[in-house]
Amino acid sequence: MAFFDAVRRESVRDLSAVLSDDATISSGVGSAAESVPKVWAARFKRLDYGFSGAKAPYRNDELGFFAADELLQLRAFRRFELTPEPGELLAVVTTRDRLEVDGPRHFGHKIEFVLGDTPDGLRIRRIFEDFRLP
Repeated sequence: MAFFDAVRRESVRDLSAVLSDDATISSGVGSAAESVPKVWAARFKRLDYGFSGAKAPYRNDELGFFAADELLQLRAFRRFELTPEPGELLAVVTTRDRLEVDGPRHFGHKIEFVLGDTPDGLRIRRIFEDFRLP
């Protein structure tokens, strides 16, 4: 996933290439949606995402994609924070953190992405990650 490649390179420019112009991220109850590049620039300053010896940040078999109509059928069994509009997709990634057990986490346990069509193709429009900078 190009998002995680950009994060590993700590590149706001590469990250912005996979985002819609108005992409936002929220972090839980009581948090306001913020600009994704702004939030990740702050994370890159505080945490080392290019660390060596790291696990891949996610496993392909723990990545799910759901259309809006599929989520209606699943809502009795699964709960997600984000809801895609018709024509959008929800991508849900269960993350894995670095190998070392010492130090702060780098990701929330799960990240949700709403993907939608833009003039530049499919891009991330909204992100939800239950994560706070240490």
